[in-house]
Amino acid sequence: SAVLDGRFTGGYITRHFGRPDRNIHALQLEMAEIAYMDEAPPYAWDEACATPLKRVLQDVIHTLLSWSPEPSFPLPP
Repeated sequence: SAVLDGRFTGGYITRHFGRPDRNIHALQLEMAEIAYMDEAPPYAWDEACATPLKRVLQDVIHTLLSWSPEPSFPLPP
């Protein structure tokens, strides 16, 4: 299925490299800059904003690696 909201024009990697029928899955994440940095010059990294996002991304990655029926590399602790 698809959703058209007028902004999304990406998805090349998920469309061209994801092959769920062959157990090759692709995930595309889009995040607003304000989730990890200042949105005004000099566009500095903001650790206070990024910390919660880092935790969420770590959880997502660990969950995806754990879900894989045949991981090709050791899972991180």
